[in-house]
Amino acid sequence: MGATIGVASFLCAVVLCALCGTVPAWASDEFIAGYASAILQHEFNVTDAAVEVHDGSVLVTTKTLTNIDRGKVVAAIKQVPGVTQVEIRPADPSTISPEDQASHASIPEPGAKWLPRGTLFAPIHADPRWPQFGASYRQFTQGLNLAGVFAANFGETFAIYRNKAFMDGEWEFGVQAGVFSIFDVSAQSIDLVNADYRVGFLSSYRNGPFSGFIRLQHQSSHLGDEFLLNNPGITRVNLSYEELDVKLSYQVFQWLRVYGGGGFIVHRFPEDLGRGTSQWGAELVSTRTFLGGRLRPVAYADFQCNERTGWQVGHSIMAGVQFENARIGDRQIQLLGEYYSGPSPDGQFYLQRAAWYGIGIHLYF
Repeated sequence: MGATIGVASFLCAVVLCALCGTVPAWASDEFIAGYASAILQHEFNVTDAAVEVHDGSVLVTTKTLTNIDRGKVVAAIKQVPGVTQVEIRPADPSTISPEDQASHASIPEPGAKWLPRGTLFAPIHADPRWPQFGASYRQFTQGLNLAGVFAANFGETFAIYRNKAFMDGEWEFGVQAGVFSIFDVSAQSIDLVNADYRVGFLSSYRNGPFSGFIRLQHQSSHLGDEFLLNNPGITRVNLSYEELDVKLSYQVFQWLRVYGGGGFIVHRFPEDLGRGTSQWGAELVSTRTFLGGRLRPVAYADFQCNERTGWQVGHSIMAGVQFENARIGDRQIQLLGEYYSGPSPDGQFYLQRAAWYGIGIHLYF
């Protein structure tokens, strides 16, 4: 109880100082180092960093910050009372000299964790079937005999267990689940056209800019009842399969990430469904922010070609802005324009070619 009151009093003092625009006398280098370390660990899930502070100047050394936006980290630490500047660099924390220990705070080395925050493998944002919360309006220009479509996605990736791994990396075991549905907004009752359900287990690994995962996932697809009643010429096909896939990702620069991989369908219905799958792409995230660090331009491109569609390439392009707040870690809200062209990603329509453009909002927790 006493510790809770002490933390509350500490936070209240920080808030009052921030509102008054003053630097407290107790904002020593030791205080700043401890506060910055807490921000790195609890807000950004950086578990291997070391922090040095000299007269309010903060130096962060870490090996695994490549999955986190550095500009956002810098902005968060700059809000600590007494901080004058922030620098982040990849280095070995053991190189800090003994005389600097008075103003140095190190975060413990990564260890076993149950239900850790975040994931080691970052989301593939332009993947039409990556589990996340989102809603978008799409104007179809080809395929499915549709015009205006509302797409709603619900899903998330949860890490269950994380621990240290070979070559000073980390690995984790987690679960993914998602629902991907489209509605015909031109129909009087806004008919559900199709819903794809996915659930899977994945094991991920990260070491600096490199990350990857192996995943076993199940998908089943279902047409909407109203859509079938209004389209008697369409026969329901209960598309269902289990796929084992591997994806690798590399953060080439702070602003550029590339990824790719493939998979194999181990069980399928219908029986003639092609087994091979492949995926690759790139993500660009601006190093500059606008509106006081609250707005960041982003652009994503995802490409997939699968045996079940005769290896035709599906192009998914998204671009827009990301709304963020330095004090809420890696949580994001994105407003993105989107364009897709290729085999339909929606259930049994995979043999039909589809194309659309649209706009949507996407949430990442």
